[in-house]
Amino acid sequence: MKVEIKKIGITNVIFSVFPVAVFVVMLVGGIINMFSPDASFNLSFLMNMIMSAIINTLLFLVLTVFFLLAYNILCGIGIRGVCVELEDKE
Repeated sequence: MKVEIKKIGITNVIFSVFPVAVFVVMLVGGIINMFSPDASFNLSFLMNMIMSAIINTLLFLVLTVFFLLAYNILCGIGIRGVCVELEDKE
């Protein structure tokens, strides 16, 4: 069965597990950055890593909202949306 996605609810994306998953990925990136040769682990480095993860998460979410708005507007004016083929579960 083919299904075309016409509209994506922005509040559904914002208030789902998506922001938490993005934050975890950004935090893991900060932890990996801890192993760089010039990093010295102290309290300010830890706070900087957490703040960087929060800022990157917010930036990513704002960009996601802009892309969702653009997708919804383009689908609203008649351009085809994303088609997904679904199979029945047996």
